[in-house]
Amino acid sequence: MNMKYFLIVPDGMADHPIRELGGRTPVEAAVTPHLDAACSDGRLGLAHTTCSAHSPGSDVATMCLLGYNPDRYYTGRAPLEAASLGIELGPRDLAVRCNLITADEEKLIDYSAGSIPTESAHVLMKAVSAALGTETLNFYPGVSYRNLLVVRGCGPLVLKAFPPHDVMGRRLQDIYPTGEGSDLLTGLIRRSRSVLADHPVNRDRERSGKPPANLIWLWGAGQKPALPTFSSRFGRSGAVVAAVDLIKGIGRILGWDVLTVEGATGYFDTNYRGKAEAGIAALRDHDFVFVHVEAPDEAGHAGDVREKIRAIENVDRHVIGPVREALRAYPEHRLLILPDHPTPIAIRTHVKEPVPFALCGSGITSGGPSTYSEARARRSTLKLDRGYELMDLFFDLRGLAP
Repeated sequence: MNMKYFLIVPDGMADHPIRELGGRTPVEAAVTPHLDAACSDGRLGLAHTTCSAHSPGSDVATMCLLGYNPDRYYTGRAPLEAASLGIELGPRDLAVRCNLITADEEKLIDYSAGSIPTESAHVLMKAVSAALGTETLNFYPGVSYRNLLVVRGCGPLVLKAFPPHDVMGRRLQDIYPTGEGSDLLTGLIRRSRSVLADHPVNRDRERSGKPPANLIWLWGAGQKPALPTFSSRFGRSGAVVAAVDLIKGIGRILGWDVLTVEGATGYFDTNYRGKAEAGIAALRDHDFVFVHVEAPDEAGHAGDVREKIRAIENVDRHVIGPVREALRAYPEHRLLILPDHPTPIAIRTHVKEPVPFALCGSGITSGGPSTYSEARARRSTLKLDRGYELMDLFFDLRGLAP
């Protein structure tokens, strides 16, 4: 029987010590028997998935941990999400991430408009498209606040635009896009307020005490990437289970089966168990399965330590536990668990720091009893400065000392 490989990524799980947790990180404070068992059964290591010149976003970090050097392959976040939505990009098209956000007249208040439901977001994006869309400006609804703009035929542009989760509370005037083509994006952002501010969906949200999605925010621009498929790079078939378009898009570009799970929301209320079950089922037909869970990252951006602990425990109970049990049915198997990047509660955004990974299964000798933590990983002798070498380690155990 062929070796089976399973990757679990609790997005943004790594963190810094928190005073109210007695100096522990959320994952150290969480009850995670299955994650700790994976460490004890195998090895705990440290990988730098955000070591490139790029910002430490999930796009760069996920590409890196999957074995693709971002310095060679990365062209921007939005093109990856466009692939998830089935949007075909031409060689001179520019894809741009389009968040629905909450802002007052001066500042960016909420990067996700209170994690607006997808159904409401689609209504608002339809209004944005009708008012601002043209033959060359195409708006596409996504999941919740995560949507897209495609600028057709504009060619490559050198743009700088802030991810909205990095600039909450900042003055709009200070954080509008800059560089070539920025006037177009800034103009669309400003014009969107008149479309959204008094929309019935937002009036209803305000009456219910919810933040209105009263502005779009444009960022993450890029052109179509040219990534080799996973099978051509590693010789293994793959499947991915995720709620967010970014991860689904990466999966489509890499030639994987992209699985849809009912109730997978990309938020705290996601269907953890359903994701695990879908991933376990996919093992029957694939060599490699990747399950991504966004909830810990959302809690980090929200600055909600209790919700982050709860999300980590849900991943452990409903994803890692069932997956470890299911893998016993395969005589040859390996399991890899790690966040793509840290999203510390204290600063509510991503940081360019290495992340702990747990690696266990066939051919991997236990390093002895252990628990999963950032501090323990820093003391490990198993360290990868180039995170894109992690897949080589996972598949071939290259550089893994006995």
